[in-house]
Amino acid sequence: AQAAYRVAVCNEIGAGTKRDLSRALAFYRKAAALGDTAAMYKLGMILLHGTLGEARNPREAVGWLRRAAEQADEENPHALHELALLHEMPTGQYVPYDPYRAKELLTRAAQLGYTQSQYKLAQCYEYGTLGCPVDPRRSIGWYTKAAEKGNSEAELALSGWYLTGSEGVLVQSDSEAYLWARRAANKGLSKAEYAVGYYAEI
Repeated sequence: AQAAYRVAVCNEIGAGTKRDLSRALAFYRKAAALGDTAAMYKLGMILLHGTLGEARNPREAVGWLRRAAEQADEENPHALHELALLHEMPTGQYVPYDPYRAKELLTRAAQLGYTQSQYKLAQCYEYGTLGCPVDPRRSIGWYTKAAEKGNSEAELALSGWYLTGSEGVLVQSDSEAYLWARRAANKGLSKAEYAVGYYAEI
């Protein structure tokens, strides 16, 4: 399964062979059918968005994403995150609208170390969305995990928390606020570049 997945990637990007999208798709399908988690996720995303010259097929896409999510691990947490985003859509286009299911999937991905899910979950606890209570401790905890792994959005959010502080959770610190904003700005995050300019002014 892994070999088929590698062949698919090589065909998609043209590494060591000429770029051949239909061959790439065929090998993604083969690897997914053989149970490769990364291939299931990739195939799900191809069918969801209609890439690699394939027509969109949301129903089949969700099926593959669900299978990938069932066997998600630290190397392959992505399907959990994508399914969470689908459950979060109020239109419920491809899966039923279910904020609690979205939260559950995000939490699983965050616990596997996926920084995008950690950042999103931190937001949920900051603003009280997806059935999460407003909980500064949890919000700061998840932002910190994602920021320490270099997620620029989380670095900027953490900067914001340090700017205001949170009673009993986080001591206010202008220097920490500035440092986290700079880390995000150094990655080219424009909002963070603005924040650094603002901090420099005050």
